Amino acid sequence: MKRAPLGRKKPLETRAPLARSTRPRGTRERATTRAPRAPRATGHTGPSPETRELVRTRDGGRCVRCDAPAADQDHRRGRGARGTHGPLSATINGPAWLLTLCGHGNASGCHGWKESNAEDAKRAGYRLSRNVMFVDAARVPVHTAHGWALFLDDGTRAPTAAPRDDDATTAWND
Repeated sequence: MKRAPLGRKKPLETRAPLARSTRPRGTRERATTRAPRAPRATGHTGPSPETRELVRTRDGGRCVRCDAPAADQDHRRGRGARGTHGPLSATINGPAWLLTLCGHGNASGCHGWKESNAEDAKRAGYRLSRNVMFVDAARVPVHTAHGWALFLDDGTRAPTAAPRDDDATTAWND
């Protein structure tokens, strides 16, 4: 490879200094082409107080799994980070979709067990898959401390026979 001969180089050109911005440091200019964001849904996205009271009465203020005193109500199907809106909200916040569990949040008691043992919780009917869109929760039995039961849309429960292989997920396919 042949190199250029060393010799006189062209002197560097002097340019005018760049103009400084007048905006405060750490702020960015907002793009003018961005569409404004849609307003976020506000308000309560969970069950109504009346529905919560129906579930509390149905479960007698006790955990459906171990029969310990409990006040925490949980959805059998996860609602997602921002809750549910529209027609699905009325369905998923109904009594058949809720159950009372002991423990606080997702960390302790039967509520913590449900969150950390997803497959076992599905087989016992405590958890309904988010991927199964058209499940009628009133048809999926729950293994309670007193045996298998159906949680109905009117806020009552009805004893039922154990599903095939003691697995509530078989009700999704029936």
